[in-house]
Amino acid sequence: MTRTVRHVLLAIVLLTAVAACGQKPNVSSQGVSAGGGGGGVGGGGTGTGTGATGTGTGTGTGAVGATGAATGADPAAAAAGGAGAVDPAAGGGGGGGPADRTGITDTEIVIGIHAPVTGAAPIPQNSFEVGKDIYFQFINETKGGYFNRKVRVVFRNDEFNPQTAVRVCKEMVESEKVFMLVGGGGSDQIGACARYAADVGVPYVSAGVQESGLSDLSNYFALAMTYSQQSPLLADMVAKQYAGKSVALLVADNSSLDDYFASQLAALQQRGITPSPAKRIPKTTSQTDALSIATEIRDKDVVVWNASPVSLINVAQATRGQGGDPVFVGPGLTNGLNTVAEVGCPGVTNATFFSPFPQLDVIDQADPEFTPAYQKYAGDAPDDLGIALWGLDKLIGTAFEMAGPDISRQSFIATLEQGQTLQTGVFPPVAYAGTHFGGTAVHVLQADCTSSPGKYKTIAQNVSSFA
Repeated sequence: MTRTVRHVLLAIVLLTAVAACGQKPNVSSQGVSAGGGGGGVGGGGTGTGTGATGTGTGTGTGAVGATGAATGADPAAAAAGGAGAVDPAAGGGGGGGPADRTGITDTEIVIGIHAPVTGAAPIPQNSFEVGKDIYFQFINETKGGYFNRKVRVVFRNDEFNPQTAVRVCKEMVESEKVFMLVGGGGSDQIGACARYAADVGVPYVSAGVQESGLSDLSNYFALAMTYSQQSPLLADMVAKQYAGKSVALLVADNSSLDDYFASQLAALQQRGITPSPAKRIPKTTSQTDALSIATEIRDKDVVVWNASPVSLINVAQATRGQGGDPVFVGPGLTNGLNTVAEVGCPGVTNATFFSPFPQLDVIDQADPEFTPAYQKYAGDAPDDLGIALWGLDKLIGTAFEMAGPDISRQSFIATLEQGQTLQTGVFPPVAYAGTHFGGTAVHVLQADCTSSPGKYKTIAQNVSSFA
């Protein structure tokens, strides 16, 4: 995207902001599946299988064995059944039906991504359309994909609206027949789509957001630290770097962030910090909202923030207009994108956000393959959203490799649950040992408003402690 076009898009974002993320017979076998176990290859085998949502047993005869009965807390997921986690043919599969390989053919894997490229997140749509599958284009060409299957990415704009997110996710599952779904940003949309995906037995991943509404989903995995996991780390940073400074805590009032608000407030208080105000603000702030909020925080030194990028820009500019100059800090996903600094400077001067991906200033050291691949497949210089998508896709690709050639929806989930560490060099390492929230660290980004246009720089990588 040319600089001129990018600036036009940024102007539109700003205007919008002001106006308004095989076995032998008779031998027992075990396998992990969504619904339980069936007989193994060769017939006559008795298998049991335990999955995240149900347990079933069954006996089978014939080539692959009959299905067994499936029971579980989630009837829909239990009924989905499935094959053994590593080798479906080896026994222990088929608890409530055959392995679900929707979206998987001999030559292709189809995944679906949704993200808020319009609404209340300043993400240029062209940039997302270009960056969504750069990593997979690179893998498809250089390695032939995964086990001779090339990855195809389907994308939909969820418009920063959870109802729209469910609609487009359903469309991708039912019409596009995607293997899995990926949330690109927006806690409400991710929560809504992840719950829909759980109902229909589709794996769902996103960078870490909230935990409430997601912690009981067997299909959901966070590919980075959740907001609540980041709360103690953020409180440590504030206590260490801003000791004795006045602090406010502002969090969007969407219910998906209730767990974060409570955890962040508690973490600050445990470190002797009493934020004032400590309040919820509208999910998308109007100009009037921004002016009112600015009046409350203009004399603060630090504002711990978790709300949309457009709301950040509105409030930061309004606060500066009233003579205030607080430093905004927070857990991050989209607030650390360069578009925020380009539009929000000087209001976001020195704003510091945690991020699952590093910025352009260090990406060549973190992953030397990124920039050449982006330039080749996009025909342009890379942007930071491209880094975010490259990192997200690279983690998914690593999971595909771990799941092996007999991948199914059930085995993909079971593979992650084995707890092996996924390490790519872009996102911090993740590991799901007894949890579906596998993040271990963050990158720390800071807004540099001395450059023109403003941008974020990486001030620390893979941070797990501020001790």
